[in-house]
Amino acid sequence: MPVYEYVCNDCGRQFEVLLLRQETAACPSCESADLKRLLSAPKVKSSSTHDLAMRAAKKRDQTQAWERVNEQRKYEESHDRHG
Repeated sequence: MPVYEYVCNDCGRQFEVLLLRQETAACPSCESADLKRLLSAPKVKSSSTHDLAMRAAKKRDQTQAWERVNEQRKYEESHDRHG
């Protein structure tokens, strides 16, 4: 079961997906099937690649947390106006 990396041509999101036989990938954000398959880098473990991966993961987590807070704020503002 290979894991493939894609970038969505519609929304620009980059993601990985595990595909079983005869399955096709779709963007998890916009559900588009207009995707470009990326070349996957070989998995090499070293302290420098680990540090890079950890920094990237922390940056991703911070962005996702900010997006969740922002969406919650928008929801609460909308709820206050209509409630």
